[in-house]
Amino acid sequence: MKFLSTLLFSALFIAVIFTSCGKKEDVKTTDSTKKDSTSQTKQDPNNKLSTGSDSSQKNTSADIKNVSYEPGKLPASVKYDGKIVGGARWEDKNGVNVVIITETEEKTTGDNRSKELFGYQFILDGENAKQVWKINDFIKDCPVDIMLSLIPKSLTVTDINRNGIGESTFLYRMSCKGDVSPDDMKLIMHEGEAKYPIRGSMIQIMEGKKYGGEMKVDAAFDKAPSGFFAYAQEQWKKFETEKIGE
Repeated sequence: MKFLSTLLFSALFIAVIFTSCGKKEDVKTTDSTKKDSTSQTKQDPNNKLSTGSDSSQKNTSADIKNVSYEPGKLPASVKYDGKIVGGARWEDKNGVNVVIITETEEKTTGDNRSKELFGYQFILDGENAKQVWKINDFIKDCPVDIMLSLIPKSLTVTDINRNGIGESTFLYRMSCKGDVSPDDMKLIMHEGEAKYPIRGSMIQIMEGKKYGGEMKVDAAFDKAPSGFFAYAQEQWKKFETEKIGE
């Protein structure tokens, strides 16, 4: 009888030990799962940035700083034609950069009208300025109504390929016409002296009908860094549509 009691007590003691060990393992597993979940939650915002889902981070770089869409005070060494209608300033590997878009007043000679648009980029070094590029477009001797104007809010500064050199992109519209047909539209992107243009016409929607919408991509984009054309196309689509009478 004593031997049976001892045997039952030993069996009960062993069962308690195994049960206790099982509970401790369950707690460890739960803690480990919680830590993994917390770690994943912390990483999610970074994952969004790395995949480019956050548009504010998609085209920026640590080497592009102090981007402002005001050209600010320009030194006397910056020479340009016309009146400034848009501009940007930023800092990158090349130094302090300024892009300005200018337009002349519409001039009338007899029954003809003329106007010009210019774009410039300068690198500033104190009071000195080095011109990186200059573009000029114009309408001359137009006997009907003319349009030549920077599209508002279309000037942007990016670093799509993250090489520490900023790209500038802007769009403008132009026409010489006596009807309500769509205006021509042009996009100009620059990285340094390299120029990447798109030319075509705006989409005009009038009385439910669609007019225009031509888009001619310059061959320069064939050799452009990855992502340049996708961004340029995105900007083109953003500004190409005009609704008449709505």
